Amino acid sequence: LASAPDIPVIHSADYLDHRARLLAARHVTVIGSGQSGAEVFLDLLRHRPAGRERLHWLARTPAFAPMEYSKLGLEQFTPDYTRYFHALPETVRDQLLPRQWQLYKGIDQDTIAAIHEELYQRTLHGGWPDAVLTPGVTVHAATSTSDGRLELHLSHREQGNHDRLATDAVVLATGYRERPIDALLAALDPHIRRDHSRRPRIDEHHRLVLGPAITGSIYVQNAERHTHGVGTPDLGLAAWRSAVILNSLTGHTTPSHAEEPAA
Repeated sequence: LASAPDIPVIHSADYLDHRARLLAARHVTVIGSGQSGAEVFLDLLRHRPAGRERLHWLARTPAFAPMEYSKLGLEQFTPDYTRYFHALPETVRDQLLPRQWQLYKGIDQDTIAAIHEELYQRTLHGGWPDAVLTPGVTVHAATSTSDGRLELHLSHREQGNHDRLATDAVVLATGYRERPIDALLAALDPHIRRDHSRRPRIDEHHRLVLGPAITGSIYVQNAERHTHGVGTPDLGLAAWRSAVILNSLTGHTTPSHAEEPAA
């Protein structure tokens, strides 16, 4: 794509800076099924001409699904579940995490309803929106075409089909890459104990597992999803995580509070 810098391929984080250009583009493709992708698609849908929206929304997930926000679902964001997850074998944790995507990658109900309403309104009076929503699709490559467009190379995971989609702009609502802590701790690398996937082992107290030559302790927060589960970045558990670390540091238990179910 370096040879075609005029084709806008932007991350959703920069959407507002490029919004005017995207609204004017002939055809726009949004990639990603989470909340950011849904909000970008909804904004484009609302502000591009009815019947000539020329939008594609692609997602690797099997559906454009709502965020799991039921009271029982939120039990997976509790101290008890975090301890349960940590005690599971590494292979089980690695299998479980991808299946929990709706706990943190789904779309809120209001946004889903608003998208459906916008599409429905365009079918009244005999019209039909020029908008295509395709889940279950993997984007393998992107190349520039001779007429100055972008061609996405796609495969459908369930049907096994391969296809290509020509578009004039792409919004990548594909999330953020987690920065590994290895570079920060490079000097300690020989002493860091790792799992079978070469990730740092982290004990129940959010402490790096180090070799016996290191007598001190290093605690981490938001770098241990592979050991502590989907609640790792959740701010609702921040106070509890801090208390766990404080108790481990001091060797004393802070005044306890009842660990009630998630609200």
